[in-house]
Amino acid sequence: MCTPGVKLGLSLPASLHGRMVLSASGQPRGALQLAYGEALGRLLEAVQAGDGVVFAAVRGPKVRVTVRISQPLCDRLREALARLNLKVTDFACTALERYLTPDQGA
Repeated sequence: MCTPGVKLGLSLPASLHGRMVLSASGQPRGALQLAYGEALGRLLEAVQAGDGVVFAAVRGPKVRVTVRISQPLCDRLREALARLNLKVTDFACTALERYLTPDQGA
């Protein structure tokens, strides 16, 4: 059973979200939500550890994606975004790219 989480609205390039969907296909229900949470959590840990992370600007058309993440993860994310002066879209896109291609930064 899933615990209710905090809704997080993201604007992502359709191709990036599509790659996340493919990575979670064939997995049990809720796998996509867990993958998004894991990706965001991994990047938060890297930032808090002082790893050099480059947040590239995200350009082009985007799709609206709503995911649920845990309250503690949401709180950590909001704190990091404020501290880094970042938009959630830029953070999420970097997190997902690193999650999907671990050899590029995880």
